[in-house]
Amino acid sequence: MSETPELPSSVAGADKPNSSALKFDLDDLPGNYFLQGVMEVGSELWLGKNGKFQFLLTYGAQDDGNEGVWEIKDDLLVLTPVEEPMVFRLETDNEFTPRQEPEPGQWVAVCCTADIYLKNIEVRFEAASGKGVIVDTNPANGQAIVSMAEGEVWARTGLRRSGTEEAWQWLSMPPERASARIAAFRLTNPIAAMTAFISMELKAGAEGLVVADEESALSEGVYKKAR
Repeated sequence: MSETPELPSSVAGADKPNSSALKFDLDDLPGNYFLQGVMEVGSELWLGKNGKFQFLLTYGAQDDGNEGVWEIKDDLLVLTPVEEPMVFRLETDNEFTPRQEPEPGQWVAVCCTADIYLKNIEVRFEAASGKGVIVDTNPANGQAIVSMAEGEVWARTGLRRSGTEEAWQWLSMPPERASARIAAFRLTNPIAAMTAFISMELKAGAEGLVVADEESALSEGVYKKAR
């Protein structure tokens, strides 16, 4: 059973497009699709020839998405998310301005995209001595904070999704950031942190792709292919 995002009630009530049951043209199916017919909602779906997809959704001030694999099952286009590795980089001094200096003895890592703070990120602080401490980010501000003994020097930082056994992505700390005891780590592939749906099924309509779950507000519209 597909699960699609809960959208504002204002998007419901639009006239449904003609969603007569049709067969998919597998040769023409890959490409970019844009949602039409749903008020105050923007959405794009990319279907790759390699069987992968990317899905983006914007409503109000919220952005969400997914990426994974697509396949045809029982005349339905099934989208199944697959978690891709998160890829971080250290923000430059021009990009990052600390809101406040760390408290004495504290090291602070800020995990973010270009415009939002990240939750559910596990941060491993490692000192030059080899001492390491692991802490999760604060959902409110994307910060992970640890207290380290005087004399310890911040050498590198490992990042990964919280609660997983994913491999750490290690980033070395430049001397100036280690001395300041605060640094920001930017996620370069923001869609890897999004979870718009558990699964989604679409059917072929007269004008494009239609979300099969009629209880979803997205089913009020149609994904039309960009030509």
